[in-house]
Amino acid sequence: MNKKSILSATILSTLATGAFAFDSSRLSGEIILSTGYVSTNSNLSTESDAYLGDRNQKGSHTDDFMVFPLGSIAYDLGENRNQRVYMGTSRDDLAVGDLAFEIGYQYDMLNGTQVDVAYLPTVLSGEVWADPYLQGNRSKTDIDGHAFRLKLSNIVGSGFSVDMAYATQEVDEERITDNDLHRDSDMYYVKGSYLTHIAPNMGLITSAGYLHNDAEGKAETYDQYEMEVTYFINHNAHTLGVTGTYAYRDYDGHNAYYQKTRSDNRSKLFVAYEYANIIGLENWDFVSFAGVNYNDSNIDFYKNEEYLATVGVSYKF
Repeated sequence: MNKKSILSATILSTLATGAFAFDSSRLSGEIILSTGYVSTNSNLSTESDAYLGDRNQKGSHTDDFMVFPLGSIAYDLGENRNQRVYMGTSRDDLAVGDLAFEIGYQYDMLNGTQVDVAYLPTVLSGEVWADPYLQGNRSKTDIDGHAFRLKLSNIVGSGFSVDMAYATQEVDEERITDNDLHRDSDMYYVKGSYLTHIAPNMGLITSAGYLHNDAEGKAETYDQYEMEVTYFINHNAHTLGVTGTYAYRDYDGHNAYYQKTRSDNRSKLFVAYEYANIIGLENWDFVSFAGVNYNDSNIDFYKNEEYLATVGVSYKF
């Protein structure tokens, strides 16, 4: 039985064991409708220009305005409502700029630990350039991926959390001529976090993470080491979260196009703001997200910046 089947069986067996009739009071969730501005100059992004004139320089910026829905829905299980099934983008991920759709199951233990098992069907799926290094007009191809996540939050009430994931990705039509740059891979990820309350309405979350991308090509295989700090504050109707992240990627193999081994320094600043009950409407909130991602590489082709700014409304039920 594969991991996706194991997760499905776990959720279905939990539902069957409860043998519940639908109870609308157990249903909760949030719907977010946002509009925003996105800009990137990544040579690897399929939102950039398909024509590549020079593979020895970073890309030019492309700008887009977009409208997109976000949100989540959950259904509580058990007499004590200490279990739930859910789908959508979690608030915790959204607050730090991770837009990952999940389908999962949570269990709240008596000792304060929350166990979370999830499948992420879209986080690694999408489109890539079949050969991003091709000088001239490049064509797109699909990339398929599956990710599985196990998260232990607030372990025995200590404030410590551990987030672990395993993922695979496969490029449908890999046209890169150098086998050392082939992108099919298995990924292994672990992240430890600690929550510190500075005041009842204010806190810090400090995190350290490690990612190993075991790719088919040696020049695409890397280890990533990450540090992250999130500051949050709640005051009356206002909620603000600010996240700063730094990561270092160390690649294994020699890149034949550039005659060197790639290394990247990646940094991110993300701000999330929420104003509750706008114009007196209960459960309706104003939400805004803004972020900047920088990737400084020892190879110009991989250098890029990304900017995001959005405003929207959310409805909680």
